[in-house]
Amino acid sequence: MEDREFSLCNVCSKRQSEENVIRVVSTRQCFICRGMLLRLPNVERRIVNLMGRYEFETFSVGMVVPAEVQEREDQLRSELKIRGMETIKSQIARDIIASLESKTRKKLDRKNPDLTVLVDMGQGGLLVTTKSLFLSARYTKPSGVSQKIELCQNCSGRGCDKCRSGRHDRPSIEEILGKKLGNVVGSSKAKFTWIGSEDEESVVYPPGRPFIVEVKNPRRRHVPSRFRVTTGKGMAEVTAVRLLKERPATIPSFVFKTRVFIEPVERLDRLDTSIIRRITRTTIRYRNNKGKDVAKRVYSIRVKKVGKLAAVEIKLDGGLPVKRFISGESVSPSLSEVLGIQLECKKFDILRVWESVPP
Repeated sequence: MEDREFSLCNVCSKRQSEENVIRVVSTRQCFICRGMLLRLPNVERRIVNLMGRYEFETFSVGMVVPAEVQEREDQLRSELKIRGMETIKSQIARDIIASLESKTRKKLDRKNPDLTVLVDMGQGGLLVTTKSLFLSARYTKPSGVSQKIELCQNCSGRGCDKCRSGRHDRPSIEEILGKKLGNVVGSSKAKFTWIGSEDEESVVYPPGRPFIVEVKNPRRRHVPSRFRVTTGKGMAEVTAVRLLKERPATIPSFVFKTRVFIEPVERLDRLDTSIIRRITRTTIRYRNNKGKDVAKRVYSIRVKKVGKLAAVEIKLDGGLPVKRFISGESVSPSLSEVLGIQLECKKFDILRVWESVPP
């Protein structure tokens, strides 16, 4: 071995086998790191400053080291037959982690950290990501407020002269809560999982429809215990917000009660006790949007009259499409089928939703 081939800085020299004599030089002259390790103190200060913008209890560090640096170390160890020693990449990560634990008083968690920082030693870049927050809540809404953000059909959400924003002007639970929650936890991205749905014209009465929301890459990890969202008199309201420990393994099944307004009214007097008993004792089958045959139950039916319309209160399994159960479109038996007349659902409201197993 020639000294000029493998002249190493003090740090890179100590990382190799003690049985080999290696000439120690300044860090900038090091065969392996070529002065890269001189950046470590500055990198550590930048990470600490960046982490200070976030709420977290545990963290992890990912490391990107230039390929040529690792290749030079591999070359040295191959020629000197050095095996089983720590690599430059793992040493840098270990040193940074020790510094961060000391300066932030936070704990390392490699499996499920609140915060992860990716360090690029070649380009000098730092990328911080945080673990998603998961919350469950319930919402109520009046007619005219949609559940989801509706994209402009003209531009499919890209933005055009017709819509400017890519969205319809009408308010939605998704947008109302997304903005408020984003301001509280410092995030601009939220993914909603709806436990059932209803029409824009539907009223959702208290205690409301449950749903789950994932807040991505939040800066803060706490939501006030009495957090709620209201949009003014008669508008949407989000309550019962609860922070979940982790992503729910499954979406809970549910049963709901709806008030359905049906035409024609004059024929609904034929909905007597025997017909109601027949429907509530029969499995209702329908084909869902994916073409799969699904079986559900109807538990109770009660008929009232409201003005020129009939208001039918129905308690049924979640997932059974209300309008199709009335009209009979790919649903059997339907209300139209058992009465022998064609019925039309003009509107339906959500009176109550029961989750089988809350998340």
